[in-house]
Amino acid sequence: MKKIVYLLLFIPFTLTAQRYVSGRITDAADNEPVLAATVFISNTTVGITTDAEGYYRLRIPGTGSYQLTISHVGYQSVYKDIEPGDSAVEFNVALQIYELEEVTVSQRVRFRQRDINLFWKTVLGRNPSRRSIWVTNPEAVYYYYNAETRNLKVTCREPLEIVNYETGYRIHYILDQFTHDYNQDVTEWSHQYIFTELEPETVRQKNNWEKRRQEVYQLSLEKFIKSLYNNSLYNDGFVLATLRQNMDRTNPYQITLLHPDHIVSTRLSDNSRTLNLSNKQVMLICYGRPVTEADLYRLQHTQSTDFIANSGLLMNLLQGNLIRIFADGTYTNKLLMAPVNSSHTLLGLNMRLPSEYFP
Repeated sequence: MKKIVYLLLFIPFTLTAQRYVSGRITDAADNEPVLAATVFISNTTVGITTDAEGYYRLRIPGTGSYQLTISHVGYQSVYKDIEPGDSAVEFNVALQIYELEEVTVSQRVRFRQRDINLFWKTVLGRNPSRRSIWVTNPEAVYYYYNAETRNLKVTCREPLEIVNYETGYRIHYILDQFTHDYNQDVTEWSHQYIFTELEPETVRQKNNWEKRRQEVYQLSLEKFIKSLYNNSLYNDGFVLATLRQNMDRTNPYQITLLHPDHIVSTRLSDNSRTLNLSNKQVMLICYGRPVTEADLYRLQHTQSTDFIANSGLLMNLLQGNLIRIFADGTYTNKLLMAPVNSSHTLLGLNMRLPSEYFP
């Protein structure tokens, strides 16, 4: 009897531990409710559309840092940072009408294949393919290239609908901004997106999707952040190293193991930790399996050019300043990644999973 009483007391406590974000969406011009506005927490599967009175309510999937996105055709999208913690959040929005930006004809050259390939490889992680990751409405993308400044700007008139056939997700994608400077070879972009699971047609397809999700997760940015927070990098398949130039032409770079304590603070009052990438050239190496002593020996004793060219590992240079990381794999501030050699970035949608995913 004592055991039954204990369970009845425990269940309500578990339910109240969840936190929510809620509010009402209206039109800024007439204050009327906006029906069927899309409201979602970016990089998750958590989303909903507003009801006839413009109301919404969503469960926040964790206690870390999240971003709420509110969008509707014809209106400007609105974003709201959800601060870490366990408190409920109320957010009401009056949406503004979307005004198309005027771009003079002399500034734009449409459908330059170089620009198209750059955009898709950055966003998707590879060129679109029906065998891997596909975009159902690519005609919504507009490319503006300024030949004088050699700057590219890409805009989307509507959300992109993307299907990842390898992992079994549909992705509703909103592009906030995308620019590329060909002079400096620097790309800057920001986006918000939500995942929806596809319905598998067969048991085999379901198993293939889950297998691929597990493979992606082993290399994912979310798992890296969790591992960094928990001081379990080697066990989870990640290595941090510094990359410095050498005077020796036969071995132009010096790769040195970097202990996370040198760039990650102890736990702060809000249970976050701070990743400090200021003025540092930090290389992230993803093994996808526990790292062995033999792996570390090879990394330190193989010529840098041979290791970078022939290791077959996923390698990225991390760029940013002070970044707060959380136990659920979320983080704040901008974290950039530059692929090393012919490696791929972890930021492409082909390497992303919902933040709440766990094998």
